[in-house]
Amino acid sequence: MPRPTPVPGPAGEPAAVVRRVRTAMSDLTAPTDSRISPDGRRVAVTVLGPRGADVLIAPADGPALPLPTAPSDPDGGSRHTPRWLPDSRTVLLVTEPAGPGRPVLTAWDTRTGARRELAAVPGAVEDLTVSDDGTEVLLLIADDGAERDGMNLGLPVRLGPDPTPVSYRPDAGRRRLLHGLLPSADASSPSAPVVLRDAGPAGLTVWNAAWRGGRTVVATVSEDPLPAGYYHARLARIDLADGRAVTLHEPRGQLAAPALSADGRRAAAAEGISIVAGRPLLVDLADDTVTTVAGAEDVTWLQFHPHDPDRLLTAGPSGTGTRVADVRAGTVPSGAGVTVLREEQAVLTGAGAQPALSLSGDGLTAATVREAPGIPPQAVVAPTSGPDAWTWRPVTAPDPAAARRDGGHGDLARVRTRQIAWTASDGAPVHGLLLDAPGTPVPAGMPRTAPRARPLAVALHGGPSWQWSAGYAPADVLGLAPALAAAGWLVLLPNPRGSSGYGLDHARAAVGAVGDGDLDDVLSGVAHLVAEGEALPGRFAVLGHSYGGFLAALAAARTDVFRAAVVVSAPTDWLSFAHTSVIGGGYEQTYAIGDARTPEGRTALIGRSPLFADGGSGTPTLVLHGEHDRVTPLGQAHELYRALARRGTAPVELHVYPAEGHEFTGPAHLLDAAARAEEWLTRHVVGEAQACAAHHTRARDADPGLVPGTKGAP
Repeated sequence: MPRPTPVPGPAGEPAAVVRRVRTAMSDLTAPTDSRISPDGRRVAVTVLGPRGADVLIAPADGPALPLPTAPSDPDGGSRHTPRWLPDSRTVLLVTEPAGPGRPVLTAWDTRTGARRELAAVPGAVEDLTVSDDGTEVLLLIADDGAERDGMNLGLPVRLGPDPTPVSYRPDAGRRRLLHGLLPSADASSPSAPVVLRDAGPAGLTVWNAAWRGGRTVVATVSEDPLPAGYYHARLARIDLADGRAVTLHEPRGQLAAPALSADGRRAAAAEGISIVAGRPLLVDLADDTVTTVAGAEDVTWLQFHPHDPDRLLTAGPSGTGTRVADVRAGTVPSGAGVTVLREEQAVLTGAGAQPALSLSGDGLTAATVREAPGIPPQAVVAPTSGPDAWTWRPVTAPDPAAARRDGGHGDLARVRTRQIAWTASDGAPVHGLLLDAPGTPVPAGMPRTAPRARPLAVALHGGPSWQWSAGYAPADVLGLAPALAAAGWLVLLPNPRGSSGYGLDHARAAVGAVGDGDLDDVLSGVAHLVAEGEALPGRFAVLGHSYGGFLAALAAARTDVFRAAVVVSAPTDWLSFAHTSVIGGGYEQTYAIGDARTPEGRTALIGRSPLFADGGSGTPTLVLHGEHDRVTPLGQAHELYRALARRGTAPVELHVYPAEGHEFTGPAHLLDAAARAEEWLTRHVVGEAQACAAHHTRARDADPGLVPGTKGAP
């Protein structure tokens, strides 16, 4: 069917608001990681903007510095992962070329501005650690062809053009350690390049590691180099001299955030599930005794106190906010004393997009990146003791457009964020966030059955052991939550069972029960908002990304609660997922969905799949997927689309975005996907008249050739 002739619409139309907000989110320049110098006087801030990443040095006690508007590399490359040397003057960082090529380990004299290339790195740098004395460096790299993590999840590491053919072997694409001796810290003195030696360990993949110098590394390792191996990883001690790995702990679940004490006698890590926010465990490296630290929950970052190996400083989610705590672990196993140092409705984050801190050498100053509703991300510092302890002070100014509330940032300024709680049908407490924009007109054509009621969009996060947090503009599910709220919708962001932030037992409650209690938690939230007079009865939509997309597809298949569903990058057939996803064989076993190696397990996988679910009469479903997604491969989207199209009980469309992985990163793709989702919800939840205006708004700016391979069914 030909596109309608584009006609301009008023700036206040919901479709126009969604586009403005989504554009503002893509254009935002923001700090993503903050590393304080050992002397506590300066902060190395990684800044990410539309044109790439750069590193800014800000004084810890000076005025907030403006963020750079463009990378400082004249060749257009990016710089990231800054690490201070003990002199508090030199920063090691990773320089990425603008085009194909190897990243480079670079030394930067932050006083003179001189930079020196130390070594070309034969892989993507996932972590960089400097020894306590500043004489050695350890890199965790992902080899060419390895599966990426983070925002590029679902895409392979490529240091050059894609090979022809692309080959797959069981032992290819590992994550491994490289060790090297550093030259003089003086960037102006000549020296030989750093030789990075492969430190192995042989036959194992390293997922994360802790090291302070010398021979001992504590890491999480597995035999399988695919991300499925992460779900079976164990804690090990690695000897850098010979590459041998000795197992310290086989977890019940997954591990993250390993740390070592300054005296080298103790190690620690967080043990949880999937995307780990878990309980700390301690390892006595003298006898390899492992003890779980009682009383501490939802830890995503931990570090031993600089002067007391019996104390851990921890950070992690707490409900929809963040908690920083002091954990006295010396009393284990009888129990740990946990002192909450700071708890707030804000997001404190680091390079891993989870709560994290950086400490000065004496532990008296902390740095992080902070954002909150109405407050764009800023690098901040705080003293850790005294009358102003844990009172954050910005060292970078917010993005100028966000500070001025230009364009979509003005729309975001109207969005109100509230905590919400309700009770599931089995009596379990459920929490989340509620977004709306008081004073914004309800989309035209809505029945006025209650004075405050609005159409409801329920956005479901991935994981499921992730969570909705009280940030500036929550970005999961294409960033649609704040955009829809600004456009007049009521938006529910639930943290059902399986989510982090409410203790490990809550996170593990989805094991063996995916699509059961968690879906009931969501549906109970909808009923609660109707009973409270906030949601218009019968005017509901459900949207989800990844695991959230699975729940959205399941709700659309099993029930008639929602008038429309948007399913993004979702697993829809657990049986084929187990054989085709790069986390297949790990993820579905972790959550006890089923085991594809047994007849009973295959039956269970089919029984939990939205593809085969029924019970509802048919929900209009929009499916959005990245062409190169290897976590939930494109076949998952095609299976769902074809099954729904053949069933023919409701409209269905599939749109495939070229070169995208599990997370959409291209601004044009994000904008197009958000506009299509808004149009779909308007058409099926609000009404046809509003849908026509939304379509015209998108058609006015969209490139008809942007998304080849688009499919649809009437």
